This record gives sequence, structure tokens and C-alpha cells, in this order.
Amino acid sequence: MLPLLKKFFREESGATIVITAAAFSVLVGFTALAVDSGVLFVEHTKLARAADAAVLAGAQELPDTARAVAVAREYAQRNGIDSINLGISFSHNNKQVTVTASKDVNLYFARVFGKSSSQVYGRAVARVAPVTAATGIVPIGINDILLPLSVGQEYLLKAGAKDQVLGWRGILEYPGANGADDYRNNAYNGYANKVRIDDVEGKAAGNMSGPTVQGIQDRINICTDGCTWDNYQPGCTRVTLVPIYRDLDPAYNVKIVGFATVFLERVIGQGQASKVYATYVNATYSGEIDDSITDSYLNSVQLVR
Repeated sequence: MLPLLKKFFREESGATIVITAAAFSVLVGFTALAVDSGVLFVEHTKLARAADAAVLAGAQELPDTARAVAVAREYAQRNGIDSINLGISFSHNNKQVTVTASKDVNLYFARVFGKSSSQVYGRAVARVAPVTAATGIVPIGINDILLPLSVGQEYLLKAGAKDQVLGWRGILEYPGANGADDYRNNAYNGYANKVRIDDVEGKAAGNMSGPTVQGIQDRINICTDGCTWDNYQPGCTRVTLVPIYRDLDPAYNVKIVGFATVFLERVIGQGQASKVYATYVNATYSGEIDDSITDSYLNSVQLVR
């Protein structure tokens, strides 16, 4: 190839040589632009995804900003973002977190023109908002007389008849639950239909305690990873959604006033005398949201574009 080029240049006039040299320069420039632009695009995409992962992980810890920073940094480092190139900030109400990141990228053909590297930037914003409706709710919950909830605090979700002097803590009767199998299934898998804040639910008869508690016990038993409330595997069956309710009358109804995520600790006793204990955990859930809700104990995390 080189001998042919040398012969070509010897045989062509000076003007042609200049034009040809200029054309080669343009070709090299376009090659540099195409290759290095592709490299920058790939690295920018990686950085943007890493920022998304970091901001989503951090937002789940809000409103605890110190914890949010620690978790966001951890996820950023897992995805190759150096902490020196990472920025984390919060909105005035601590319901939104922003992650910014940058990275030096080595260039290739652009070195011909004296540029050896370039920076790419990534930015992601996530917010938390109160959940107003959800599916997968079990038929036991938290009486609102126990509010406010505290992360790591254990609560009695289901009590025996003699233990309800501090507020009703029985079995909720969701629409369509007609027999023992329905109650056991709702406890094990969660209620399939949507439950909303301000819904009024019935109180189930005492004979539904047995199948409901059995479903809860099965959820506890199926976990063999040694999970605890502060260290559990993703998808652990002991972590479940429960309603927060207000007792409307002694015999018939409760009103849903919120939701929470709990870690099922243990079941004591049998039938109507059984008790279910669980610990409140600060987990998030993907559901319908309503920013007007205050004092929420269950939030959804969303990327803000």
C-alpha cells in the first residue's frame, strides 16, 4: 500500500498532493470524531445508569439524609463512580435527592489533535411520595393508636381477645374473602385487589384467626436465609405490607388511614388467642401516590426526569 501511495504522490502535481493531503486530514478527523464520540456515548450511558441506581437507593432512606448519603455512595462506588467525582444534595423538605457524577474518559484518535481525554457527566433525581393505594396488603395491621411508628420498634399486629384492651387488633375482612382458604391466601400472598386510604373494611369473625395466622406463619417459615428486620434478602417473604387503620366501632368496621412495611417476627399461640408480632421497617413500595398525604409511613420512590 505504501509503495503505491509513494508512486501516486511522485506522479501527481503539487496541487494534487496538497488536495489529497487535506482530504486525508479530513478523513482522519471524521474517524476521530466517530470513534471517540461513540466511546463518550457509551461511557455517558454507563454513568447515567450508575447515577440512577445510586439516587434510587439513596432515596429509599429518606428522610434520613445521612443514611441516604451513605447508601447512595455505596451504590455509586459499586457502579464505578469515584467518590471524589460524586455529588449528593437534597431538597428543602428532604423528600428529593439529586446525584451528580463525572468521569474522565480516555480518547483515541483525538490524540492526533492534542486532546487525550474528555469528561462525561451524569445527573439523576429521585423523590419519595406517600403511597395512597396498594395491592398485596395482608389482613392484619396496625391500629393508629400506636402511632407514631418508629423504625426497629416491634408491634403487636394481631392480638387475642383478652389482649385487645389497648385497641382492636384482629383480622380485617377484605371484599371477596368468604372462607378459610381466602383468609389463608390473603395472609400468605397479600390481598390481590387494591386497598386505598379512606377505605372502610370489615372486621372478620373470630374463626378466621386460625387460617389467617397460618398464612402468616407459612410466610415466616419459608424464609431460610436467617433474615432479620435490619438485614433481610430482597424479596424476603417476612417483609410485608400492612394497613394502618382506625377503629370505627366495636363490632364491625375499621377505616384505612395509611400503610406500612413490616418484618414478621413471630407467632405465639393458636386460633383466636394467637398473637402476631412484627417490626416496622423503612421500606418503599411502588404504588399510587398522593403528595397531599402527611405523616406517611410508606413511600414510593420515583425518578424525576
